[in-house]
Amino acid sequence: MSIIMRFCLRDLLRSRFMAAYFLFHLAAGYGIMTYAPNTSAGVGALLSLVLFLAPLCSLVFGVLYFHQSRGFHELMLAQPIDRRVLISGQAFALAITLCSAFLLGVGIPAVWYGLQGLEDARLLALFLGGGTLLHLSFLALGFLIAIIVEDHLRGFATALFLWLFMAFLYDGLLLWLVTSLGDYPLDRFVIAAILLNPVDLERILVLMHLDASVMLGYTGAVFRRFFGTSAGITVALAAMTLWVLLPVLFFDSRLKRKDF
Repeated sequence: MSIIMRFCLRDLLRSRFMAAYFLFHLAAGYGIMTYAPNTSAGVGALLSLVLFLAPLCSLVFGVLYFHQSRGFHELMLAQPIDRRVLISGQAFALAITLCSAFLLGVGIPAVWYGLQGLEDARLLALFLGGGTLLHLSFLALGFLIAIIVEDHLRGFATALFLWLFMAFLYDGLLLWLVTSLGDYPLDRFVIAAILLNPVDLERILVLMHLDASVMLGYTGAVFRRFFGTSAGITVALAAMTLWVLLPVLFFDSRLKRKDF
C-alpha cells in the first residue's frame, strides 16, 4: 500500500487543483488574519470559507478522482494486488494531500497572526482539527457515492446535491421544525440533529468559543451548556470521527462486491 500511496502522492502534488486549493487558502488566511481586529474575528471569517469550500471540494474531488481512476484500477487489479490495498493507498494519498493543503494554507497565517495566548491556541486547534475531520468525512462520502453511482454525471450531481443539502437545506429544515414546534422542549432534539450533520458540528464547535455565540440568545445558551464543555467537545469530535468511519465501512462493504 505504501508504494501505491507514494505514487499517488507524487501525482497529486503535481495537480493544479491541489496547488490552487492550497494557494487560495493561504491567500485568504493571510488577508483575513492580517486585517482582523482579533483572533476570534479572523477565525469566524475563515470558518464561513471552510464550511462552504471543504465539503464541496472534498465531495467533488473524491467522486471525480475515483471515477477518473477507473482505468488505473482495472490495470492494477489485473496484477496480483488486493483491491483494498489499491483503493486504500489512493484514499490515504488523497486525504493527506487535501488535508495538508487546508492545514498549511489556513494554519500558517492563522498561527502566525492569531496565536496570542492559550485561548487562541485552543480555538485554532478546534478550528483546524474540526476542519480536517470535515474534509475527511466528505472525502469518504465522495468515495462512497462514486462506488455506488457508476455514471460520472449522476455521481457528480449526487455529490452536488448532498453538499447543497448538508450545507444549506439541512439548516433550513431544522429551523422550520424548531419554529413549528416552538411550544415544545426541543433542546435535546436540536443537539441530536446537530450531531447528524458534520457541517453544523464544525460551525457550532467554533462558534461556541467565539464572542459571536452570545448573539444566539437562548439557543446559544443551550449549545454553550453542551458544546462549550469538555464533554460536549469530546462528543462533537467523536460524532465527526464517526462521520469519517461510517462511510469508510459502507465503502469497504461495497468494494468487496464490486465487479471491476
